[in-house]
Amino acid sequence: MELSVVIPAYNEAANLEAYVTKFIQTLPDAVTEVLREVILVENGSTDGTLDACHRIQQKLPDLVRVFTIPRGSYGEAIKKGMLESRGSHVSILECDFLDAMFLAASIAIFRENRAKFVVGSKRHSQSVDRRPLKRRVLTALYNLIFLRLLIGYPGTDTHGLKSIEAANAKRLCELAVTTDEVFQTEIVLLAWRLGVEIMEVPVKILEIRNPSVTVIRRVPKVLNTVRALKGSLMRFPRLPSQVPE
Repeated sequence: MELSVVIPAYNEAANLEAYVTKFIQTLPDAVTEVLREVILVENGSTDGTLDACHRIQQKLPDLVRVFTIPRGSYGEAIKKGMLESRGSHVSILECDFLDAMFLAASIAIFRENRAKFVVGSKRHSQSVDRRPLKRRVLTALYNLIFLRLLIGYPGTDTHGLKSIEAANAKRLCELAVTTDEVFQTEIVLLAWRLGVEIMEVPVKILEIRNPSVTVIRRVPKVLNTVRALKGSLMRFPRLPSQVPE
C-alpha cells in the first residue's frame, strides 16, 4: 500500500508552509510507513501561495510534488491531484484541516478491506464539530433535505476529508460532470450509485478562521447543485438496494 495525500491550496500564502511542514513532521508511524507523496495543488491564487508550495517542495523534494491550475476551483484542484497521484490510495485533506488521525483510520480500513472509499463525516455520531451553529445547521439541512430526501443518499456527509482507492478515484474523476465545490459531493454520490463500499469515520473539526464563502452566499449555490447531481446520477441505474421500497 502506498498513500498519496492531496492538499488543494488557494490564497494560503500566510499559513501553508507552517501548516504543511508541521503536519508532515508530526505524522504517526502508521502513516509515514505508507506515505508515498504529498501533492499540493495551487489553484488560481492571487498571493504567494505557489511560491510557498515550491518552498515546501524544496525542503522535501522526495516527498512533495506541486501542481498549479489557472482557476480558483476546489473541485478542479482535488481532481488534478487525484489524477496525478502515484499511490495505490489517495487521501484529500484541506490546508486548515490536516488530520493525521483521519489518514491513520483510512489506512486501517483499507488494510482490513472494510471499504474502498472513506469519508470523514462531520455528522457522524462520534464526531466533534465546533464550527459556528449556522454552519452546522446548514450541513445538517443539506444532507437531510438535498442528499437524503431528494437523491436518496443514505450517508451523513459528502464534504471534506476523503480517502479512496486510487483506481476508483481516477475512474470517478473521469465520470464526474460537475466542477468546483459540488465535485466533491458528486464523486461520493457516484461511488455510492456504482456500488463502491463507502465507510464514514468521525472527525474533530474546529473552524480556526472564517470561511471564504458566507452561509448566505452558499444557499443559492446549494440549490443549483441538486439538478446537476441528479443529472449525473441519472446516467447510472439504481442498484436493487438503492430502490425505495
